[in-house]
Amino acid sequence: MRTYKELQTSVLQWMADSADTGLLKTLVKDALNRSHQNLLQDDRYDFMLWPRTETLSVVASTKAYTLHPRLSQLLFVYNPDTNEYLEEIPPKGLMESQADWDDGTIEEPDRFMLTGLAKVLTQPTTASVVTITTTGGTESSSNSVLITGVRSGVVVTETLSSGSSWSTLTGSQIFDVVEDITKIGATWTRIITVTANSQTLGIFSASTYGQQLRVFELLESPTAATNLLYRFYRKPRQLVYDNDIPDLPEGFDDLLVNQALMAMQGYSRATSTEMDAWVSQTRKLMDVMQMTYRSARTMGGRPTYIRYIPRI
Repeated sequence: MRTYKELQTSVLQWMADSADTGLLKTLVKDALNRSHQNLLQDDRYDFMLWPRTETLSVVASTKAYTLHPRLSQLLFVYNPDTNEYLEEIPPKGLMESQADWDDGTIEEPDRFMLTGLAKVLTQPTTASVVTITTTGGTESSSNSVLITGVRSGVVVTETLSSGSSWSTLTGSQIFDVVEDITKIGATWTRIITVTANSQTLGIFSASTYGQQLRVFELLESPTAATNLLYRFYRKPRQLVYDNDIPDLPEGFDDLLVNQALMAMQGYSRATSTEMDAWVSQTRKLMDVMQMTYRSARTMGGRPTYIRYIPRI
């Protein structure tokens, strides 16, 4: 399997410019990353399944939760107490579900919705100020954090900063809801933890400037704490370092090279014959990859999207 650097070289060699270290190389890197993201987001492949089952800890009287930061799409949610998979209800199907979503309760969760994207892990249980703390040392005075949220129905913002190096910043603005956390400053060196009312809203490494988390919501309020199990297709990784290995299976990395070359036709000056050849090869590789990694291929494997219903 070729590394990110070797894929760059494959594209640049075709352009007779394998030694380029300037703008052209940057454009090639961007084209390879876009191809990598698009290919692996266009379909759900078995090799993109997260390698283990994750646990969602359900708290009594709490309906909404955020899921794993690497999640792209759920495969299943399972209740080990009832030995049943939870049913997903689309938000626009709430009326047809006849769920008592307003004040209904349930002992064992059995249905859920995916209702949006959140930029914080959770919301404060009561209105609170926001506190930022660092791990491993202090941060520069040139770095600050902007908090955006809502107080009494009004959108409010607050910038937490210090005139000197800092390890803790505490705001004065009270938030009912925190919508966004923005790190301001070009160079960060520490992990920061954002809390409100002793609840962790987010943990950001020095190189992480934000997060998007899928929101999972139970249709009725749980009456007791329980654990749900779930597994998912993960997001494709960003290719950054020269020795990064793409998420594609070995033997299919020509997909990235071909798509990068097609995307950069204005720089490659490829002829229509060459473009047709890349399109044809890409189509064949895509067909093989979809047949191999999208559905069961072994004897006895069940067809995709078929739900087994036992006879009574």
